[in-house]
Amino acid sequence: MDVEAVLSELLPQIPENVFSIWLYDRVSLTWLEEDDDRLGMTRFEDGNAELIRRRRLGLDPGPITIGLHPRLVEEPDLLRHTLAHELLHASGVLNHSKELHDAVEQIAPGVAISESPMLQEKRDEYLNSVKVKSWSCKHCGYEWKRSTVRKPVRCHKCARPL
Repeated sequence: MDVEAVLSELLPQIPENVFSIWLYDRVSLTWLEEDDDRLGMTRFEDGNAELIRRRRLGLDPGPITIGLHPRLVEEPDLLRHTLAHELLHASGVLNHSKELHDAVEQIAPGVAISESPMLQEKRDEYLNSVKVKSWSCKHCGYEWKRSTVRKPVRCHKCARPL
């Protein structure tokens, strides 16, 4: 899979933001380490304080590096989704807001965990590292093994809110 071609395809779809006009010239791609626990990351090379100043003044952000996990080449849809997410950060959306997630979904819809071996592995790694290994209901006493990252909203047995 040609990651540069995916980048060229996604760049015109990124909504206008404070750094959007510089994306074509400033973004460079790199690969993260194989054992990195992130799918992607965006780094503004001139540092955080300078980034805030340039964002406030609408100035050129300087060099922007987007790092992607090397295994993303095995899953093209997840690669597109992750790169779209990082490009939105590069455009100036710094927080993980509803705006960012909605824009990513419109540009490159997410991949279901059931369809992604890489996401399944990341979920399993996370679940093996957390302290809470099971969920329990205070109402009926039912307890079940944790199999998701998020806490369930309701008990699997009595359906009352947890």
